[in-house]
Amino acid sequence: MYEGRLIGYVDVVLINDVTAEIGIAIGERNLWGRGIGTSSILKLMEYASKELGIKIFKAETHEANTRSRSMLEKIGFREIDRDGTDNYLGLDSCLIRYKLHI
Repeated sequence: MYEGRLIGYVDVVLINDVTAEIGIAIGERNLWGRGIGTSSILKLMEYASKELGIKIFKAETHEANTRSRSMLEKIGFREIDRDGTDNYLGLDSCLIRYKLHI
């Protein structure tokens, strides 16, 4: 929730022992770049670590999604590989996978 309205989501999926994948979407473009995504991901990771015992987080984004890549790298995620392509904003874009050990 942001200012009383739902603007997106964060999730933790593919939980396997101490590893999980995280995801995020902020739907309103005018809210991008305000740190909402970073704050939300950090809160999710704190919860998943404490409550679920997750120690290794994975994430995936498109090469063309520079905001998402920047956010993940600012948090401390490191690129582990590039494999395949997917449509992003109407164009084929390489998929980048990230990992963070806490």
